[in-house]
This record gives sequence, structure tokens and C-alpha cells, in this order.
Amino acid sequence: MFVLYTIAHYKNGFNLDYLTILLFFGGFIVYVLAMLIINLITQKNDLTQKSTNTILLFAFLTTILPISLTNADILLSNLLVILGIKSVLSLRNGKYIKSKILDASLCIGVASLAYFWSIGFIITVFLGILFFEPKNYRNWIIPIVGLLVVYIVSNCFTLLFYDSFFIVADYIKPISFSFEGYAYKGGVFSTGTLTICTLFFFAIYLIKFNRKSTKSKPVLKLIISQLLIALTMVIIVSGKNTSEMIFIAGPLAIIGTTYLEMDHGKFIQEINLWVFLLLPFMILLF
Repeated sequence: MFVLYTIAHYKNGFNLDYLTILLFFGGFIVYVLAMLIINLITQKNDLTQKSTNTILLFAFLTTILPISLTNADILLSNLLVILGIKSVLSLRNGKYIKSKILDASLCIGVASLAYFWSIGFIITVFLGILFFEPKNYRNWIIPIVGLLVVYIVSNCFTLLFYDSFFIVADYIKPISFSFEGYAYKGGVFSTGTLTICTLFFFAIYLIKFNRKSTKSKPVLKLIISQLLIALTMVIIVSGKNTSEMIFIAGPLAIIGTTYLEMDHGKFIQEINLWVFLLLPFMILLF
């Protein structure tokens, strides 16, 4: 991850000044934290076996999107969304429901300040309430309160430092169905690879879904919902350049682990491993 992250920044252009170096290492810490939290989610919720397959897939799915690795706002937003999803999934244990809903709402609200369209993941918070604690009407109000808190604090910040209000009209971004931003060699390769992986992994996951225990199905539905929201976001976001696809990486890494954990035989497993290791280098180096 560090090697490919460094190559992506080098190809994007790298100036040796203090601010650039700080952003470089800060972005990498955020990037690694997102990977660690994804792995923690899988282990705590028994979504996969005790292995590093999810880490491998997350590294693969993010490094085939080199533009996302050079965008600090995208990396930060992705980390905050993953933290929010972690809080939503932890609702299953029935403890501290309201504080977890608020935590998730705040994380997603702040994530939307870094990258507006991540606001769509607030849907997962409402789905979490629906699956785990729907009868208490107060739970349905908390996500709205969380977003309002983010808006008020943002206004306080802009008033203090810029002497102006945080205007909602400037915050909302336009919708676009144009995919012209993908029309370059690296973009076509990244988009094609990610599309094939999504279709293949998702198909296998749906086949395996009915074999999962009833207790784990709400959590699995939330992971599927996260993936579908990320895919919808990719379709409607304006100014597409493949960096927005990083939101697909987290849930797809969990979903794709189901495929890697299947008994393919040693030879096929070795092929899978080398494909996932070498493809990102091919995209970045060629």
C-alpha cells in the first residue's frame, strides 16, 4: 500500500515542501486507518474468516484507483464514512443505541463536508435503525439532529475564520451522468477492472447469502446497502475522475472475501493472489 501510494503521488507530481510532505504522510495514515477499521468490522461482526483476505482486497481495490490516493479530501471522507458504518453495524449488540446513531450521523455529516456525495451514506444509518431498533421513534430523529449539529458547527467555523455563513446552496453539488472523466487509458483500465470485480464478487455473495445465519443477515444487508449507495454515488457525481470509486472499495473488499475464502485449490488461490498483487502495479507503471 505504501509503495503504490508513493508511486501514485510521484506520477501526480510531488513538491518537496513542508505542506506537501505533511499532506503526503497524513493522507497515508488516513488511508491505512481506513484499512484497519474495515478489517476490524469484518472480525467483530464475523463477516469473514480470521484471515487477511479483506486487507488484501482493500489494498487491491484502492490502489487500482491511483487518483483517489492523491486526493486528501476523498481519503478523509472515505475514512469517516467507514467509521460511521462501523457505528451502525455495532447497533446489533443493543447497547448505547442512541449514542451510536449520533456517532454515525456525525461521522457521515463531517465526511460530506470533505466530499459532498458521501452524505448519501446517511441512508445506512436509517437502515440500521430499521433493522435493529425501529420501535423507538427518538432513534429516527437522531440522524437529523446529528446533521444539524454538523451544519451549525460548520457555520460557527466559517463565521469565526471567514466572517460568512456556510450556505447550503454552495454545499450541494450538481448531478451529472457524464462519464467523460473516465475516457483515458488509466481510467478505462481502472473502471473496467472494478466493474468486473463488482459484478463477479457481488454475484457470488448473493449466492452465498441464503446460507448465512438469520442473525447475521441484517449486517450483511447493511454491507450490501453500503455498496449500492457507493455505486449510485459514482453514477450521479459530477466531475468524475475515478477517485469517487474509492467508496466502493470498503464494502466490496468484505463482499469479495467470500470468494477468496472458497476452496479453489492451491493453484487457483496462487493465481488469485498474484493477480491482486500485480494488477495495481500494471495500472500505475504502464
